Amino acid sequence: MSTISKHIMDPLPGIRTTLGTSDFFSIEDEGDAWSDAHANFLSSLSEAETRDLLKCSRYLDLKYRDHLFRAGDHSNDVYIVASGCIRLFQSSTTGKETILWFSFPGEIFGMAELWRGNDRQSYAVANEATQVYSIRHRDFIDFLGAHPEAAMKAIGILSARVRALGQVLAGLASDNVETRIARLLVRLAAVSSGTRSCTGSTNGELCVNVRLTHQDIANLIGASRQTVTTSLARLRKMGAVRAVNQHIHIVQSDHLRSLFGSGAA
Repeated sequence: MSTISKHIMDPLPGIRTTLGTSDFFSIEDEGDAWSDAHANFLSSLSEAETRDLLKCSRYLDLKYRDHLFRAGDHSNDVYIVASGCIRLFQSSTTGKETILWFSFPGEIFGMAELWRGNDRQSYAVANEATQVYSIRHRDFIDFLGAHPEAAMKAIGILSARVRALGQVLAGLASDNVETRIARLLVRLAAVSSGTRSCTGSTNGELCVNVRLTHQDIANLIGASRQTVTTSLARLRKMGAVRAVNQHIHIVQSDHLRSLFGSGAA
């Protein structure tokens, strides 16, 4: 991994320090759970909390596809995305990748194995040029002890992620492939559209502002790449989605949401 690290006293330009209405979306019934799961932890902190957290942070600069950590690595740090996007995934013995999560600016990740000192169970890779804050385990524990409100926010985010991943499992059992794709696109648009600008958008469109291949989508929803390609082609033909600069734009969100009620396998 190619990184540049240094101590940071203030957030990077572009990281908002107050919450706005665009930080949380509810464009489907499950929007609250997904918005909470992808909550901007850094922006939710007070100025004093932010200052104290960043005093003990290192700044890491990752290039596209750089590994932040790998399965089997010792878990000694917690991370917050400053800009860009981190892909978290697991890999089977045959090399098949299962994407678990995408972390966007302001989101905290890497906490799952930290409390028991277990080795990492997943991989974290920069999905594009990405900058993260890295906080040592002991420093993070001390920070949470000194700032109980921040600790409760971190617990709330972890709880919301459990609920959100439960929704994914339920969808795998009950939804057909096209409905799974529709849910995925709507959810990712909800949590990524407000994180950075996207050129090529028109009024009323929602941008899935994350680099995704058809194989990535297949890995996320438990389908074959060929089936995903066929389903996306059908959605494009209907005018529901379109491709813009390696991103998917939702043109007719109502059409995608209409699939939720009729998508039983």
